[in-house]
Amino acid sequence: MINLQLTNDFLTEEEIEKLKILFKTDDIEEFNLALKNVAFAALTEYKEMLLGKGLPTRADEIKQHRLLHLIKHYFQGKIPTEAEVSSMFQLTETESRALIRNVRTRFRYQLESEILNTLQQTIVSAEFNNDTYHVVIQSDNVLEELNRLVSTNAPLLDPISKVRGSARKYQISEDTYELLSNSLGVNQEVAVTVQEDE
Repeated sequence: MINLQLTNDFLTEEEIEKLKILFKTDDIEEFNLALKNVAFAALTEYKEMLLGKGLPTRADEIKQHRLLHLIKHYFQGKIPTEAEVSSMFQLTETESRALIRNVRTRFRYQLESEILNTLQQTIVSAEFNNDTYHVVIQSDNVLEELNRLVSTNAPLLDPISKVRGSARKYQISEDTYELLSNSLGVNQEVAVTVQEDE
């Protein structure tokens, strides 16, 4: 095992406070873990460069590789939202949406478990409400991926649609919810029970 230690002057107090906001934590242990995960993602990127493993040359490819490593090591098990990527990469939401889509497409097999986990978490969080399921979806990429599953497996079913008057709340018909649950291996009874317990 290799341990890396940062000197006390590596980060100023102001930089630490900004990173705490980015990492969404005031807890020192959570902060250190987040920093460690980001460092591990960066070291993975440098390892590939130093060992000559298909180093990208274009700026957009470098961003794609960087996001891939952050998904693997920092976001741990899920695909980030456009807002999260915008905060880390200093991009607009439109640019972040395109970056996530490109990473999803280019590294689909490497990110198979992260994509599946993100979609499963989204479906499990849905609440049954007046003959439809309501769910908050913070990422256009997640919405796109779920609707792709619907159009591929059952093109006659209703796609997921936005609830009128809401920013990020969507509705899923019962048939579409059943299809998505089956496709993603989500136990429907568990999904509903989780919401009823809250």
